[in-house]
Amino acid sequence: MPPPDIAPFTRYTSQTDYRTGDLNLGRTAVLADLGRYLQVPFDNLVNCVGAVPSHQVLEQIRDHLIESEILIDDKNGLRWTEFTPPAKSKVSEEKTFQPFGRIVSAILAQVQNHGISFSSNPNQTPLSQRNNTSRPDAYLVHLRDDKQTAPRVHWFDIAVPFEFKKEQNIETVRDDEQKIIWSLHNIMREDPCRRFAFGLTIEDTQLRLWLSNRAFVAATKPINFFENIDGVISLFYALGSASVSATMKGLGWDPTVRRIRDGKDFQYKFTIGDEVFTTTREIATYGADSMVGRGTRVYEATDAKGKKVAIKDSWRESNRLSEGEILEKILASCAEKLQSEELADAKKHFVGIQLWEDVIIDDTRDETLNPMVAEEHDHTWEWVSIDLEPILSEKLHLPGTGDVPDSGRLSAFLPTQLGIVRRRETDIPCRVHVRTVFKDVGVVVKDVTSLADNLKCLSDGLKALYYLHKAGWVHRDFSIGNVIWVGDVGKLGDFEYAKEMDSDTSHDVRAGTMHFMAVEVENQKYLFRSRTLRPLGRRKPHDSSLPRNPPFRMNFLHDIESVWWAFVWIFFYHTDTITATAPADHSFDVHAQWTQFQLAFPGAIGQISRRDFFTDSETLQSICDTVISETCRDFCDCIPHFAAALQDAYRKAEAAYPVLVLDHSLLEDMHRDAAVYLDGAQQQANGIELRALPNLLKQKRSRPESESSPLENRGKKPRHG
Repeated sequence: MPPPDIAPFTRYTSQTDYRTGDLNLGRTAVLADLGRYLQVPFDNLVNCVGAVPSHQVLEQIRDHLIESEILIDDKNGLRWTEFTPPAKSKVSEEKTFQPFGRIVSAILAQVQNHGISFSSNPNQTPLSQRNNTSRPDAYLVHLRDDKQTAPRVHWFDIAVPFEFKKEQNIETVRDDEQKIIWSLHNIMREDPCRRFAFGLTIEDTQLRLWLSNRAFVAATKPINFFENIDGVISLFYALGSASVSATMKGLGWDPTVRRIRDGKDFQYKFTIGDEVFTTTREIATYGADSMVGRGTRVYEATDAKGKKVAIKDSWRESNRLSEGEILEKILASCAEKLQSEELADAKKHFVGIQLWEDVIIDDTRDETLNPMVAEEHDHTWEWVSIDLEPILSEKLHLPGTGDVPDSGRLSAFLPTQLGIVRRRETDIPCRVHVRTVFKDVGVVVKDVTSLADNLKCLSDGLKALYYLHKAGWVHRDFSIGNVIWVGDVGKLGDFEYAKEMDSDTSHDVRAGTMHFMAVEVENQKYLFRSRTLRPLGRRKPHDSSLPRNPPFRMNFLHDIESVWWAFVWIFFYHTDTITATAPADHSFDVHAQWTQFQLAFPGAIGQISRRDFFTDSETLQSICDTVISETCRDFCDCIPHFAAALQDAYRKAEAAYPVLVLDHSLLEDMHRDAAVYLDGAQQQANGIELRALPNLLKQKRSRPESESSPLENRGKKPRHG
């Protein structure tokens, strides 16, 4: 029997809490997403950093530190000259740790041509493209030959952030953990040139080294800074050794990406195989906001000849195929199972991939570090849960580009939702760095402001799903961010989660974007099966040929339901510009529609309001009749009928449960019905432009009649944003 699909989980960095820009809420979202970190032995992670000193070199460094009066070696043993246990210090934290900086600088000086230096400036905020206002207590900064002296350090140049505390207790350890994780998060989300990053925390005498990559966050078991002097020397010698290369690849920089100035902005040159592509704008970078995961960034770019393409930079699980390989297999299935005309149409409605390659650094595939690679599995590493106690709030940061807007409700789900999915690996996770070049560059459907074009794009996405399903695959992540308007054709993209319907593999990844996830997928069970109880007192033996509880798996109906949710999102997240610019006493109630949007898209897994929104078709029809604007009401009237048709299809498929009947006729019937609903709405939508409700809610004054809507103007050429 095929294994079950893995249960979905909430990504808090895609929710309003994170996107408000409030540093307190942002940190909490990052910690909730992460949930845990890997604890490993100190020496194991240090060995991953760079070349550690040999025994002979270690002795030489100790001698030099004694000569330079950084160390003292007398009858009381070897100890630091000026640096004493911080908890005993009577001065400020900043002054207490000043000798620490001299120790670090003295050790780094023993590494020829090192490319980093120590800087302690806890009262100055580093420059940030994301408006991040956090301040590490200190950091190792990249010494760039081509950089003019700047008054402030940029986060782009921070190699290793530090956090210090004079005392060691539960509160100080937790505070340092939260702050160092945020610093590592900011490095990884802000800089496309970083593959991983190290950090360091000290509470009194206890030092820990941290690592953040796209597979996990790790921290070492603490060492005593005052007792394990050789360990301290080895750590900073290794960091210095890792910085010797001009590319700084040992400290996480990517030698296959180069940042260039474009006026006040930055662009990037990505090397993919033998070709170099130069970005021209961000399309979507919100995938990098989550510390662990694919870290996807998408850019519009040009090749060496000036041809426009789209570049996707991401990290796939090491046991999964790349998106290019998956699409190649999908097309092979289409060629086998579709007619020639259907195959040509399928290719027209799938996003075209030009090339894909794993990133190669020093002739080796770029993978996330494994600090235990040389060790047997002897329980020397373990997962540690993160404490989500409140953190001090600071100023606003900026969220990533291109994310799907949610309900706008600040999350109240952290205590109950954290832990929905907690993995039980026996191996340390590993991800592979991959880049994909797409031939098609367009506008995602969520940014198309012409309603007719929007619905045509969605309809074309449904057509692509039809060919995908007919070829024996499910997409598993249909959303308004995965259908692209190219010219006058909608194209389906993001095949990273696509899977053959009879596949015998299961992966520990989410299946579907939360807002557009089918309710059965969200609940991980079949909700529309018939429930017939046996007569009281009559127990009959179970038919051993049938499973008692067959594992839940996504099917083509779930993909089509995701289309329905996208259809709903279009009408409930927007209104038409005519209504948006109407006088304040107009009958349209923007707050009533926004309330219903929040119920349909609550921003967290397992909310009953979302399930009811889909299953209670009569109430849904009443909602459409009362909250949608008069301009849009007639052609969104099919929303409850579309939902009812899906529910009927589910009941038919699950009527013989535990056997599921997902045959060709059901596929054809449901796709036909869905196409009729979308096409019917599209045919009535000509000339209507959309305006997002959040923009309308923020409006502080009534617009004069002579002032046109920005979206009206933008909708004239071209009709998308």
